[in-house]
Amino acid sequence: MISAALARAHHLLNQDMLGYLDTVELLTNEDDTDDETVLAVARTEVPRLVAALRATVATHKADTSGQCPACRTTWPCAVIDSAHAYLKEPDSIYSA
Repeated sequence: MISAALARAHHLLNQDMLGYLDTVELLTNEDDTDDETVLAVARTEVPRLVAALRATVATHKADTSGQCPACRTTWPCAVIDSAHAYLKEPDSIYSA
């Protein structure tokens, strides 16, 4: 069991990441957002999101024994499986 302080820190980190993603999604999907704003957000945030995903994939790369060193499970781990599934079928995230 984790402490209340650590649980709160996890909650705040999760909310910060989800808030960022919500903002990017909102600014690129809203009908009332002008094309210049969408383009500006896409140019700055898509590379950041790609870098984040690449770093996540690198962290979960199989070691020489076929294990994910981050998850300590057989590769592909759940993180790689999920990322791959969501990239191949983006709408699947909403049915998960």
